[in-house]
Amino acid sequence: MHGVLVVAVACTAAVLAVLGAGAVHRDVGPVRARLSLVLASGGGTHVALPPVGRLTMDTHSGPLALRVGVQDVDLPAARGLLTGAVPREDLVRDVGADVRSALRALALRSTAVALLAGALACAVVFRDPRAVAVGVAAVLAGLAATGAVVAATARPQAITRPTYTGLLAQAPALVGAARNARTDFGAYSERLAQLASDVTRLYARLQALPETSTGDSTRLLWISDVHNNPQAYSLVRTLVAQYDVRAVVDTGDSTDLGTDVENRQLAGIADLPVPYLWVRGNHDSAATQAYLAALPNVRVLDDGATTQVAGLRFAGTGDPRFTPVKRLQEAPGAAAAELARAGQALARAVDDSPEPVDVALVHEPAMAPPLHGHVPLVLDGHVHERRSRTREGTLELTQGSSGGAGLRMLDGGRTRPLEVSVLHFDPATRALVAVDEITVAGLGEQRVVVERRPVSSYGSAQEAG
Repeated sequence: MHGVLVVAVACTAAVLAVLGAGAVHRDVGPVRARLSLVLASGGGTHVALPPVGRLTMDTHSGPLALRVGVQDVDLPAARGLLTGAVPREDLVRDVGADVRSALRALALRSTAVALLAGALACAVVFRDPRAVAVGVAAVLAGLAATGAVVAATARPQAITRPTYTGLLAQAPALVGAARNARTDFGAYSERLAQLASDVTRLYARLQALPETSTGDSTRLLWISDVHNNPQAYSLVRTLVAQYDVRAVVDTGDSTDLGTDVENRQLAGIADLPVPYLWVRGNHDSAATQAYLAALPNVRVLDDGATTQVAGLRFAGTGDPRFTPVKRLQEAPGAAAAELARAGQALARAVDDSPEPVDVALVHEPAMAPPLHGHVPLVLDGHVHERRSRTREGTLELTQGSSGGAGLRMLDGGRTRPLEVSVLHFDPATRALVAVDEITVAGLGEQRVVVERRPVSSYGSAQEAG
């Protein structure tokens, strides 16, 4: 029993000492950072960027997480970085070395602080050299076990998939360029350098310094199931500007009932400075489709129509059903068969297209299976939650509700976040390379999360978003 108490005292003192006095301050490129360890069952790396938010990366499993706080930026060095005076190769080399040095310093300081605290605690409490020796041994064993867990679960590739939480305006700078998602995971120093550049660019922007643009991908904004929520279109306008997207893709259910009153609130789409691709949802009437088709920048895709935007070819068809109010009776399987027939007709149109189709647009996931194997990417919505699946070489992505399920939530419905995505395509191959999944908390809230997902992260099984 005495031995258990000794171990408990030593380990408790060691943990408290590491949390309280284990931090180190180091320069990582032009960024001055504070590195510390905190208790966290999920582990990971958390980069605090006051006052704009934080980045989280699933770099390892618990029991300790790495916390990095950006404290300052060397402005002369930042100017050299942003103007190109610092060669990229030098930045990659220097940042990689700085990170390794900082992590070594953190490990050494934390180890020393833990051992010293464990020894002192045992000496003060038990006043027995043997207790001190047992306590130090217990702390050493705990440190070794923790290090083994971190080493065994290390995922350096996680820095290519950051999750950003904070102010929406800073998301593009912090999530970084889409090419990071395609980086060889073994050569992650490149991403560390890019992250240092992104942080520097952010703070330089806040200091009114000139900024640069990576512009390495063709970006499209994808929304679905707005259901009359004007907040969604405000978000669209913001993202079109901040991400410099080439077009907006909308997979339907812009309205609830498809009435003339609802249609008129879509007039603001005409003010967007980019093309707007749209397919009809089951809540959108023929009148809604006609209204949108008359707007100068809207391209309605129906009955297998195709269009070229930003170097990509799209094909789409509207939902064959108009069901703004749930049918009281419906023959079993009738809806599924009708949706499947619409998908089959679109698949034939894709096959008959004189140019290869890159993206197919439908509203309901039940319309997508006939398209598997005919087109690289299918986008749909309807179910108000993010999903994905890969079948026969086709990636199918399902969007959540970009309107937070619409204004119906004001009438006792459950508040949902607004979910939109920025799709990154390789301009040379026209292939999807990454998706920024953006989630904005519902009415009255300001929380924003942006998660970068490389296309390789979407598995073959159905995923709930």
